[in-house]
Amino acid sequence: MSKILVIEEDAAMRVLISEWLAGEGHHVHSLPRYEPALCATADLVILDFPHPRSRDLESKRTVQAVHAAYPKASVIGISTRLGRSLGSKSDAARALGVDRLLAKPCTRDELVGSVATMLQSHEIR
Repeated sequence: MSKILVIEEDAAMRVLISEWLAGEGHHVHSLPRYEPALCATADLVILDFPHPRSRDLESKRTVQAVHAAYPKASVIGISTRLGRSLGSKSDAARALGVDRLLAKPCTRDELVGSVATMLQSHEIR
């Protein structure tokens, strides 16, 4: 199945997301923060954003680094600061350079569904 990199500071959330995705048959590698070259390849990256609506330079640099390290991977951002999930056409997602933003906490179905959609569109590219 697909290789997914989960970058999430909160240990409990990182474990939960990893378990949900591994339960779907994905190969999951998880980290508390982005560290270059710790995961050789990824089809999808799930990245925690503390402040996705801000013009936070650190968040943008992290997304740029993730895109540079995994140029073929889709990126889903997740954040507790969102009132609802946002697609790639939203201003916040576009500003950050991600394919989708999920409000956290999200349901298992919402996460798994978003991952499936991103991976399917990734295969079509």
